Amino acid sequence: MTFSLDPADPAFARDPYPFYAALRAAGPATRVRLANGTSAWLVTGHRQVRAALADPRFSNVPKPNAGRARAGCPADPARAALARHMLNTDGPDHRRLRHLAVAAFTPRRVDAMADRIRQLTDTVLAGLSDRLHRDGTADLVDDFAFPLPVLVIGEVLGVPERDRADLRTWTYQVGSPADALPAGTTERAWGRLHAYFDQLIADKRRAPGEDLFSSLVHAAEPDALDRDDLLAMAFLLLFAGYETTMNLLASASLALLTDPGELAAARDGGPDRWAAVIEETLRHGSPLEGATWRRTTEDVDLGSDTVIPAGSSVLVVLAAANRDPEVYPDPDRFSPDRYLPGTDRAPGHVAFGHGPHVCLGARLARLEAQLALPRLFDALPTLRLAADPADLPYRPGLLVRGPRRLPVRPA
Repeated sequence: MTFSLDPADPAFARDPYPFYAALRAAGPATRVRLANGTSAWLVTGHRQVRAALADPRFSNVPKPNAGRARAGCPADPARAALARHMLNTDGPDHRRLRHLAVAAFTPRRVDAMADRIRQLTDTVLAGLSDRLHRDGTADLVDDFAFPLPVLVIGEVLGVPERDRADLRTWTYQVGSPADALPAGTTERAWGRLHAYFDQLIADKRRAPGEDLFSSLVHAAEPDALDRDDLLAMAFLLLFAGYETTMNLLASASLALLTDPGELAAARDGGPDRWAAVIEETLRHGSPLEGATWRRTTEDVDLGSDTVIPAGSSVLVVLAAANRDPEVYPDPDRFSPDRYLPGTDRAPGHVAFGHGPHVCLGARLARLEAQLALPRLFDALPTLRLAADPADLPYRPGLLVRGPRRLPVRPA
């Protein structure tokens, strides 16, 4: 059977799961023809996804010259810097970079951010409440799910308070669809982020702070990061730090707003219930739809007469694995009960990946959601959707997933 896919198709973006179910039924991995004329192998089963993510024959290193800057394009130096990040490395290079990042993201350091996250959440919620009072409606993505994690990443990077508004604006601009802003806006925002991070690194070298990024800037020899490594790390922390959490907050809010029973159970159930809501959202909503693109370094036999040839582009689809019916009964149903404490707790999901490239920011994303979601629904107990859930647009593509807009209003 031949499979074709247009990742930009709004219908696919809204509900990719029937397509992924068909791929799972076809075999451990399936070659898919993409709308841009290229082909890729998609791995969709839970067991096969975990195996591929831990298999060194699936390399994260991009093809040579990928991300190389072009003269005269303000966005390309930033994109080239981002292309150097540690998710695009394997072996010793990856272990060196990850070792440094792990030292910065210790559980103690992440958990110490809890009070500041509460303060930032209250600031964002005050703005959301003002918008609802003034306009009668608000967008839970633009007014809550996006600004909060950007502010938190500002804390991680040690961005001064005076620069936070600019960071939020530039991040919004580079993350917006190409046709959503005036021509040239996205390119200029990339360039401004690149210049800002370059200066931020120089400032941290001269006067380090207590932030996590300062510890990376001042990592001891022989593992010290050079300027290009630090630029790549800054971009990775920004985009990985806000994108996953933004989609987690938006998808969890949508799931609860469309299921009053689950919302009431969460509000009455305490921390364990909220933790279960978050884990089920990570499984059911998969803020990261696919892991970073990989290439096979040799032929890989996945069994069932499926051999992925050497040099193939491969996407390990986390969203598909998290709805594998062999692992999760009734996988398309949103049911936080799966992750309540007890002997019947569901198997772990792969929302943050698996293996050597598993997401370092998982603890921070969970912490933000565990603190922000109860505060949202406590502060705005009458919040309701202001649109038909079936009409909500989703982010296109194969790497991240979440609603682009989430209109809400008070009851």
